[in-house]
Amino acid sequence: MKVIATRFFIFFTFFAAGYSYLSMNQEKFVITRDPAAIRQSYDFSHLRGDALSNAMKERMIAGLEVYKETDRMGLAIGHFTFTNGAGEKTLACREFDKMVLSFEAEGVVVNGERPSMEIEGGCRFSDDLAKIHPLYLPVARILGEKPADGEFQFRDGSPVAVRFANLSDEWPRKWVLTGVSLSGNKEKLAIERNELRRILGHPLLIDISL
Repeated sequence: MKVIATRFFIFFTFFAAGYSYLSMNQEKFVITRDPAAIRQSYDFSHLRGDALSNAMKERMIAGLEVYKETDRMGLAIGHFTFTNGAGEKTLACREFDKMVLSFEAEGVVVNGERPSMEIEGGCRFSDDLAKIHPLYLPVARILGEKPADGEFQFRDGSPVAVRFANLSDEWPRKWVLTGVSLSGNKEKLAIERNELRRILGHPLLIDISL
């Protein structure tokens, strides 16, 4: 009985020490594994300057996907690996913590201005490392509110902030993508209207009608 207890004590001690070590170093292991896990064609760690900037922007737009569900809409962009300003190979969502998608209403003008919508949320990993986790626009909840300029905060699941400007007394249903950006403490990667048009080759229109 004493031998069994001794063996159990030794096993438990090693198990606890190992678990503690893994917990403290989990983030380190994830960081070293993740960049290698992404597809080689989305690895831009060998590029610098304008070549890197262009490759990242084109990858973001090439990976654009719209997911329409019963009461909400998801919008995802492409993910990639690159070398940051400190010379470290990293994944986009480790360098950038915020994603913003900008839109203008299609076919609507209010007092000489087009209504605008900006969706902001975190840059988060998805199951597929080639995609950044979608920002979900809670369409049903928005359309259930009275149209008004300002910011709406939605904190269920993956928090997002949705900002509107130049609205009339009705919600526009069709919106055209006008900008995409990723930003962090040290870097920002923004695709403006003209670049977006050049990369896409056509307008990206979403319809938020239920």
